[in-house]
Order: sequence, then C-alpha cells, then structure tokens
Amino acid sequence: MPETQPNILLILTDQQRADTLGFLGQTPCKTPHLDRLAAEGLCFENTITPSPLCTPSRAALFTGRYPSERAMMSNDGSALQRCDMLDHFRAGGYQVNYAGKWHLGEDNIAQFTDRLAGDSTAIYTQWCLDQGLNDGWMFNDPATRSARPPHMSTPKVHRQDLPVDKTNEAYITRIAIDMLRSRDPDRPFFQICSLNGPHPPFMIPDPWFSMYDPADVPAPENFGPQRGEHPVHTSSYYRDLFHDQGDDFADWRAAYAVYWGFVSMVDHFIGQLLQTLQEEGLMEETLIVFTSDHGENLGAHGLWQKMVPFEESLRVPLLIRLPGDGPTGHSDTPASLIDIAPTLAAACGQTGGTWRGRDLLSPDTAQAPDRFAMHTPLGDWMKVTDWRMIQRGRMKYTWHRRQGEELFNLAKDPGECHNVATDPAQVDQLKELRAGLTDFLRSTQDPLLTDWITDLETLECAN
Repeated sequence: MPETQPNILLILTDQQRADTLGFLGQTPCKTPHLDRLAAEGLCFENTITPSPLCTPSRAALFTGRYPSERAMMSNDGSALQRCDMLDHFRAGGYQVNYAGKWHLGEDNIAQFTDRLAGDSTAIYTQWCLDQGLNDGWMFNDPATRSARPPHMSTPKVHRQDLPVDKTNEAYITRIAIDMLRSRDPDRPFFQICSLNGPHPPFMIPDPWFSMYDPADVPAPENFGPQRGEHPVHTSSYYRDLFHDQGDDFADWRAAYAVYWGFVSMVDHFIGQLLQTLQEEGLMEETLIVFTSDHGENLGAHGLWQKMVPFEESLRVPLLIRLPGDGPTGHSDTPASLIDIAPTLAAACGQTGGTWRGRDLLSPDTAQAPDRFAMHTPLGDWMKVTDWRMIQRGRMKYTWHRRQGEELFNLAKDPGECHNVATDPAQVDQLKELRAGLTDFLRSTQDPLLTDWITDLETLECAN
C-alpha cells in the first residue's frame, strides 16, 4: 500500500459532549480507549459543529461544506445529493464501507458506499425480537418520550433489560468489525462506524447504567436559566422540557450520571474496533478519526437537547491518530467538522476536492480563522427562530432572525452567562463581527442573507 494511501476508520458518535473525554479530566467520565487514541494521536480541543443538529452536522462532515450550501438544514426532508468526501475517496480507489446511523436522507446511502448495513432501526428491532429479546431500540419505548407533543426524548433515565452485547451499539460495532475483516484486500478502505449513542433516551443496561453515582455529579456554573438571558431562550420548547424535568439540579444528577455511563459503554465498543484493527494487522496502516455530530445541553442555560449556539451544544470531541509515527499532542487551533474532509484528503494524498474547510494538519492551522454555525428550527413547535453564529478568537456573536443578537466573551465568561451585546464598550467588536457574518452569508449564498441585511439595519441603528 502506498504511504500516501492509508486506510481510514472514522468513528462517529451522536450527541457526545467534548467534556466527556476521560483524559481531559473535566468530568468523572471514563473513556480508556479514546484516551489511548488521544495519547497516540492528536486531540483538537477547540472543535465545533457547524450546526448542532444531526442531519445538518453530518452533511457538513461528509461534504466539507456548510449545510446551508447543500440545502441540508433540516432533519426531516433533507437528502444529500452529493457526498463530496465519500465520492472523493471512492474515485481515489478506496472501498467505502458504512456501518450504522446515516441520517442524510432515505434510500440514498447506497449511491455513496460500496457496502452498508446497520442504519435501519426496524431491522435492528426485528433482530432483537427474533432472539426473544426486548426491543433494544429505546426510542420505541413510550416511557422515554415526553407527554408534551411532539413527544421528544426527556432527561429521565431507564435501566435497559437487554444484554450489553445485544444493544444497538454492539449491533453496529459488530457490523463494522465484520466489514473490516471481510474488506477488499486489494484496495485501501474507508470504514465508517456511526453509533447512535450517547444520544438520549438515557436507557442503557448495567453495568453502564450504574457506573456513576448521581451524588458525585457537580452542578455546572451555568445550570438553569441565566439572569438577563436573551428572550429567544425563554420561550423554547426545550425550556419547557427543562421545567418538566425540574428546576433543581438534584432533578438532573441521574441524567448526567447515566449519560456518562452511556459514553463509557460507547467507549467499550470503540475498544473492540481498535482490537480488531490490531488482530488484522491494520493498526499501523490505518488513520483513525473519532468525533461526534454535536453536543448536549443537559440543563445548561435551562435547556435540554441541543440546537442552540452555546458551547455545550456546539463543542464536539475530535481525535486524529495517524498511522506510523504520526504527530501527537493537544491542539487548541480552531477546528470544525467541515475540516475533517480536507484533512483526510490531504493526509491520504487525495488531491482536488472543493472543500469549504481546511487541512488541520497543515502548518497554516497556526492561524485562527473565523468559525461559523447555523440552525433552522424543526417547526413552529420549537418556538424559536433561525440563527447564525460567528466566532472570532474568544468572541462569539449570534444573530437570531428578527429577534436580536447575543455576544459572549468566552475568555472572561466561558459559561456564557453574560450577554454583552448591549454593552457600549462592545460597539466596535459588534461592528467587526457583524461585518464578518455578512461576508460569510454572502460567500455561502445563505438563504437568510436578505433577512440578515434587513435586521442589520435595525441593529446598527440601535447602537
């Protein structure tokens, strides 16, 4: 195999916060196998998703472009027409194999892959029932859903009556392992293992369910609604679910504990993938990437789930282990999921590609570019509006369509408790960030550009 064409294993989890990596010591969560990847590779500690929602974030990862550029802003009805990264690697001679969650359209994954399995939850449910087991797809259990329509998952925890090796994570991991073992020996492979955890519902079996004591969970500084918060957050459906769970942190301790248990269970199966690479003699020929599509609020800012521009929702883990004697260490360079495609292409000698992101392994990453994120509500039931975000250095600016703006200084206020958009001392900073957002929306032909220009006139008059 040419040195410029290593194999690739991309491990993708769902809704995993950046602070769950055990080696960082930011939470009690234990992740020994991810810790190993970090020790043998690079950890990008300052990574965000371009959109804190499943379909848009995955579209950004697999295309290297912003989801607004591919009309992939919604979980419902969006279907990827071009999968730039996978198409690029297949054209370059790679066998592309996909195990697990896709969430980029119905019945279109086959056109982007050589082999695929594990995406259908109906097939997994039937697999469980055929063995005389309970349905392992916990979303089908009404106990995990809110009484409040549209009946989304809640922070309630549930012990799952299922053997660990029959969970959905085990099922998908086994498919990925089978694909690794039955790969085409004459081509480099690009293997994706896309797991559904630790996305809620928080229904997992022991020993993972009981691994962490809720009494040991420390209360975050920014738990609950914040004084002086932007009004857009007070009306949110996910604020309603926060209140349904309880306004006291005692009501949330179990959710944190089982969420960490879910992460540790996922790490257990990642260990099985790494063990398979070793058994197949592939460890030193394979570039390994681990990341997640977005984070989870877990009651921070008085919100449940994701879809907001706060750090708990935007920040994701990113580990890259190169084969052989690749670079190791921690990097605080600003990174985004859109950077994964160009980074992998450059590392594997795959020239060309029209990426919006950049190669994170290039010396140019010493520079600190602006980063952007976006979201479109799933429906009127969310009771929120569209937003666009720009982050320059440690300053983060968010425009809420027709509802004003937020500005946070993450250096002084990492918990984003103090919106300084109305501070007269920030006028120059606001002008610079608004100009940067204007340039971005124009360059990406964002569908909200006209709304932004209209709102911008109002915002500038207010200063």
